[in-house]
Amino acid sequence: MIATTTWKHNLTNYQNIENINNSGLQHLEIFQPLATDKIRIQLNNLYDEIPLEISKMEIYSDTSTKKVVTLDGSSQFTIEPRLIEWSDWIDISLPANAFLSIDIFSSNKTIHTAGLTVSNDLIKTVETDPANPKYFFGLSAIQVEAKSTHKKIAFFGDSLTNQGNYSAPLSLDLETNFHIMTANYGISGNRLLRPGHSTSQWSASFGEAGFTRFDHMLTNYQPNLVIFMEGLNDLLHPGTGTPINELPTAEAIVKAIYILKAKCRKHDAKFVPMTISPFGNSDGWTPEKEEIRQKINSELLKMPHILDISALVGKDNQLLPEFDCGDHVHFSANGGKIIADYIKEQLIRKKMI
Repeated sequence: MIATTTWKHNLTNYQNIENINNSGLQHLEIFQPLATDKIRIQLNNLYDEIPLEISKMEIYSDTSTKKVVTLDGSSQFTIEPRLIEWSDWIDISLPANAFLSIDIFSSNKTIHTAGLTVSNDLIKTVETDPANPKYFFGLSAIQVEAKSTHKKIAFFGDSLTNQGNYSAPLSLDLETNFHIMTANYGISGNRLLRPGHSTSQWSASFGEAGFTRFDHMLTNYQPNLVIFMEGLNDLLHPGTGTPINELPTAEAIVKAIYILKAKCRKHDAKFVPMTISPFGNSDGWTPEKEEIRQKINSELLKMPHILDISALVGKDNQLLPEFDCGDHVHFSANGGKIIADYIKEQLIRKKMI
């Protein structure tokens, strides 16, 4: 049997959020594409300074199949600060293409190590409003025992990836219909060239520079294909809480992306970059930034496997209304599904899936 990651989501440091677990119980439902008899959970307390106390953790496909998750044989356990650990393997019969329920009981009220989703396609939470962000804690990956290997795709980027409005429906499609496993390596606010550096209360959650965390993704996940969408925040942030002198040149962004492509080649992974989508009418837009974006996209269009998302979702310097969630930067749920279909069609046309 082969240990296979069936779900992976990047967690980050939301140090400004209090009482994420005010009720003491978190209920999640996470899509699982593979049938299995064994499963384990990656437990994550990477950004907190106090232990994460878990009094009970249960997984089930329906309430009659509840199984208690254990760590080192104990059903009550602690994840120490700055650590990630795998639970014990749990015997449980799970069907393919079904949602796995996960209940975590914890006395910790404020937990800063958290994940974020907006889409409900892969991760369902108690909060169901499709427009609202949903935060969750405690777990960052699921592995099952599978009978064969499966192709793996990593979605790497910023909030446009992290929120899931395009990546989650695409993942659901790829996992259900193509038996390809996926992982979301998006971090909201993330920049390609620099770590978070802002007067914004969200600055700590922006994470380390995408250029350096890309190496961790390649080494730890070992994807066969990387779908890459990053660089927008490098333009958006300077002058909006971030020093304006951190605005990069087009040449710097393009060079970094070519280096990431070369890193993928060394890891036998195909690199599928996307052009930077427009953000006109947003608070961070300026004519200078737009000129840089246009220069970057012009150079990126020379790359093999490039997907011209900018042309799909925008006109001139603005998102088209059907793709705009309302802030002139992020994708709407319906727009995200159009993007997902476009990417899938391109991957099929390029014979990558």
